[in-house]
Amino acid sequence: MLKVKLFFLSSIFLLSCSNTKILFNDLPNHINSKIPEAIIANGDLLDVTISSLNSQSTVIFTQNSLERIGSIRNLESRKLDGYLVDYNGEIDIPIIGKIKASGLTCSTFSDSVKSKLQEYVKNPSVKIKIINFRVSILGEVNKPGSYEVLNQNISLTELISKAGGFEKSADLKNIMVIRNTNNQIVTNYLDLTSYEFLNSNFYYLKQNDQVYVKPDDTSLKFDYGIFRNISLISLITTIIFYLSNE
Repeated sequence: MLKVKLFFLSSIFLLSCSNTKILFNDLPNHINSKIPEAIIANGDLLDVTISSLNSQSTVIFTQNSLERIGSIRNLESRKLDGYLVDYNGEIDIPIIGKIKASGLTCSTFSDSVKSKLQEYVKNPSVKIKIINFRVSILGEVNKPGSYEVLNQNISLTELISKAGGFEKSADLKNIMVIRNTNNQIVTNYLDLTSYEFLNSNFYYLKQNDQVYVKPDDTSLKFDYGIFRNISLISLITTIIFYLSNE
């Protein structure tokens, strides 16, 4: 009977300790990976900053410009004053009118706005930024949720880090990325145990991407949840208790 108890307790102990996750097998010394620039899409909220040497000449092109003069704009105020890309992929700038934004990078769209401004402003400067860039992660991570990305680019591994890393039960070979491309839902599965996923078009996430980390097959057959909060001390205490009652 003692041997049976020891075998059962040893199995629990080994199971609770077998959560090591190996990432990036055979990782080479150098990987060439270009960070893509964000592409503007319908529903994006854009911060459009127009300036020139003569500040008075650009005031009329700015939303709520009278309220902004001499003030520091934080993220929330920029969202209130932001330009929403409509269903036609356009934004409406005062005086200039509607301009196509969807499908362009921020730098390309900035050049388009600057070209339109040449008629009214000498040597204008235009800065465009997406200010509602968010990605979400669900499933077997420690802090699932939606995350705001201020610098307009984030990799899959960065998002996982923000989410506190993986749970013990995470299936690293089938990380699902869900993306809305031209009003079509596209899904892609990435294997994080191989460095090859670094070359995927889904490694760098786009705005509104959703990542799902599903439980591995072992976890589907056996619920790890019972043991997640069992500490090493409690296991040792249990073993001692069983042995002392023999």
